[in-house]
Amino acid sequence: MTLTTQPVTPFLPEYRFIKQLYYRSFPGYEQEAWLRLMFKRLFTRADFTAYYDGQQFIGFTYIVHHQGIHYLLYLAVNDQIRSRGYGSRILQQLNDTYAEDTLVLDIEQLDPSAANNHQRQRRLKFYQKNGFDLTNRLTPTPEVTYQMLSNTAEVNHAKVDDMFAWFNGRTFG
Repeated sequence: MTLTTQPVTPFLPEYRFIKQLYYRSFPGYEQEAWLRLMFKRLFTRADFTAYYDGQQFIGFTYIVHHQGIHYLLYLAVNDQIRSRGYGSRILQQLNDTYAEDTLVLDIEQLDPSAANNHQRQRRLKFYQKNGFDLTNRLTPTPEVTYQMLSNTAEVNHAKVDDMFAWFNGRTFG
């Protein structure tokens, strides 16, 4: 059964819970400013979406779009109902929605010396089980190096760079 969706707005009954889930689910160095996320979602190039199974809020995604590439910036499942297959259902729905396009995301690169390497391995296995494969694109940051995954064999990295330029306010196209 398809999950239902609603755009995340301040008027959504779960708005405060979604915001709290966002801050609980991602480390500070991975978080964009909440107001930036809410502002960027006003453009057609970004979607902030809440997912429901019936009346039950199950999670959210934040996706940035550019010329056939859809970057999954955030995916979080309600921590009260994790490990029930909802993350996979959301990803399947996204893969169906963007079947003709490229869906990409980043995870922390595997690193045997990292304290959370086991978690990184589980995350990679989860995404691979849901149709994503590692690419050769690495993004080093002061905190961690990220590796891109994609649901297609080829990724147009110039388009990904343009997407981030827009999201980070360096272009307005």
